[in-house]
Amino acid sequence: MITRIVIPQLFENMEEATIGVWLKAEGSAVAPGDVLCELITEKSTFELEAEAEGVLLRRSADEKSIVPVGFIIGVVGELDDELPDIEAENRLAMGNRQSAENSDESALRVPIVAKIEAPQVKPSSGGRVRATPAARRLAKALNKDLEIVAAAHPGKVLSEDDVRNF
Repeated sequence: MITRIVIPQLFENMEEATIGVWLKAEGSAVAPGDVLCELITEKSTFELEAEAEGVLLRRSADEKSIVPVGFIIGVVGELDDELPDIEAENRLAMGNRQSAENSDESALRVPIVAKIEAPQVKPSSGGRVRATPAARRLAKALNKDLEIVAAAHPGKVLSEDDVRNF
């Protein structure tokens, strides 16, 4: 079964994201919760996690690419799965972005066909701590335990400032 990796709308006025570092290569096995890449927005940096198990069959956006919400940046499936025509879907997402930029009213925006879901925030009690890559690097450099920092900020994706201020 093919699963499209779509740029989610992480906050209300988010329109685009920059692909940071890809942490999985084409052909790599992935499981739900595996970090695929970093997404950089104007507000923060996030880790995009896999939602399905399989093989990363294709990456359709390079590092440092700026892509709109709804853009398909990759495909997960089985090695014998036929790849879908994601170029057509991505042209639609890019067209929707340009139409929205040229429109004076947001009501005229054409809806994006791809399913968009915001990532679920996992509790820090025994689970994986949600933190930006920069916050993880800083915590490691300062020898701070992210689980302890996360306990002070329940339900929040930890930032560098959270680590510094703890």
